Amino acid sequence: MDRRALSIDAGAAGGRALVALSGGADSVALLLLLLDAGADVCAAHFEHGIRGGDSVADMAFCQELCARLGVPFFCERADVPAARLPGEGLEAAARRLRYAFLCRAKEEAGAACIATAHHAGDQAETVLMHLLRGAGPAGAAGMREREGDLWRPLLRIPKQALVAFLRERGQDWREDATNAGADTPRNALRLDILPRMEALYPGAARALCRFSEAQAVESDFLEEATARWAQSRVELPGGGFWPFASPPATAILRRFFRAQMGEGATWERVCALAALCALPRGRESFPDGRIAEKTESGLYILESPCGPRPSVTLMLDGATDIPGIGRLCAAPCVPAPIRGEPFAQALSREALAGAEVRFRREGEWLRPLGKRGSKLLSDYFVDRGVERPLRDFVPLVARGREVLWAVGVGISANCALAAGVEAVRLVFEPQMAFYQYFFGGTKE
Repeated sequence: MDRRALSIDAGAAGGRALVALSGGADSVALLLLLLDAGADVCAAHFEHGIRGGDSVADMAFCQELCARLGVPFFCERADVPAARLPGEGLEAAARRLRYAFLCRAKEEAGAACIATAHHAGDQAETVLMHLLRGAGPAGAAGMREREGDLWRPLLRIPKQALVAFLRERGQDWREDATNAGADTPRNALRLDILPRMEALYPGAARALCRFSEAQAVESDFLEEATARWAQSRVELPGGGFWPFASPPATAILRRFFRAQMGEGATWERVCALAALCALPRGRESFPDGRIAEKTESGLYILESPCGPRPSVTLMLDGATDIPGIGRLCAAPCVPAPIRGEPFAQALSREALAGAEVRFRREGEWLRPLGKRGSKLLSDYFVDRGVERPLRDFVPLVARGREVLWAVGVGISANCALAAGVEAVRLVFEPQMAFYQYFFGGTKE
């Protein structure tokens, strides 16, 4: 046996390693290999109470092994069947409780990581399971050598090499009888499917491991590209906007939307949302009620509308707070138009009497400055190039259904200044940067 193939870089642990020691061949080999590599190790065993006397014997074996090797040992016992949550399977409950114990033991031991004995065979099974479930590149990458607190230094080493190592050392181990029955998907893959694949395609398990490594590299590259693209986000209340003239690669969009949806992601929904970005305009919904809207300038993701927001009486002297948005500051001024400042206007004090500050409602209108007649606010927004997802965020100075000033967009002729008119200077001071991004130009 080539011992170089079994070498472990102890420095990769980053400090003391807590070995998750079940007593099986894999974890016993891991413990010995780490000791051979000069690593600072301790071990932890979780006695789950599922297999009766055999479980207790596993615990005793691990305790005796660590005592003989001089390895600090941590142990905890639990009644997993009794501790299951409603609807939780036995294996899931055992994993949950075991990992919680290992995390506590890691902290108590002052360890840098939890070292688990997942090997190449486990990786091949994991990759195959993920592929059969329809995984993308991230799932096809299988298990990572380092993932949070977990360190898996044996992922490239086949099970047979670990068993041969133990036999050469004269070291025994414990066998878990529950692994001998093909009564779970993973056991069926290990005992039935993978052996048949190896018979048809010798080296199939190694090929699956190589495939997972290639997918891990490509998945990481795609993750970084997606993160870079996602950084173009312009923050909006309850959502965001991602500007683009032409959509990024479909692979980036699919990964982006999968992350946006989290556990609610389905292949069909992810593909539909990615396809939306190729359209000039369109809308799709998320499972949680959010809306994705594509416009000619990019992608909006916003909370579903939750009804009209309350209005605030406009103060003609001093500041009017618009909760969560900003404030309007009012002061007397000379009756002269203000140009080149999208968030400032000089308006007729008389026209502003009794006005309020609010956001759009149905049936509102204004008389566009320099135009004849009145126009619905919705049509006016179209004329002024305000995209639909932004229209609910434009502060309005209004009286009844008449809009006097759509902040950053335009004013009504009814409040324009004339000779001898008493004027008020209104200045909008936004709290949120997106106002400057979308409305900071000189539209008025």
